[in-house]
Amino acid sequence: MGLLAFAGSCIAGLAACSSSGDGADASPSRPPATTPRAVPSPSPSPAAPKAAEERAVLDAYRHYWTEQAKAYKNGTITGTALTTYAVGDALSRVESDLRTMKFNGVIADGAPRSNASVTRLDLQAQVPSATLSDCLDISSWKRLYRSTRKEVPTPKGRIDHYKTDVKAEKWGKQWKILSATPRQQECASG
Repeated sequence: MGLLAFAGSCIAGLAACSSSGDGADASPSRPPATTPRAVPSPSPSPAAPKAAEERAVLDAYRHYWTEQAKAYKNGTITGTALTTYAVGDALSRVESDLRTMKFNGVIADGAPRSNASVTRLDLQAQVPSATLSDCLDISSWKRLYRSTRKEVPTPKGRIDHYKTDVKAEKWGKQWKILSATPRQQECASG
């Protein structure tokens, strides 16, 4: 229950406990009714907002990959919500990939699997920021020739699970992925 709703129910509860006001039951031998004390609502733990923001930035990152997979499958960011979740280098990289894919007559089907975690979260900065670490699994992401839908041969030595360093910022109420930089380093997907 939200803090505002909890406070509202406490106020309504106090009003219901007050006397009826008709004076019919007033008796000098009875002790006066005590007014119930408002029980202070528990303060949210300092970890609660941090945990909520961690979930929010991970959610934005998940959407970033979902929308990127749509763009790679369709060959364009048109019709996706990619710009809701990606800006700067993250968006430029997708646009550059799409140009290269178009030039080569290739699209991608499937989607990567992410195993990201927040490694740093700064909510006190003028623009809140986060750093994530991911072991991205691209093994089910297949490159296909656009004209035939046949699979493009996988290059020898391709890494299917690689470390990715991610930077994000919160713009207003929305977390935005600034960059998702793959490292040529194998990792174990969870």
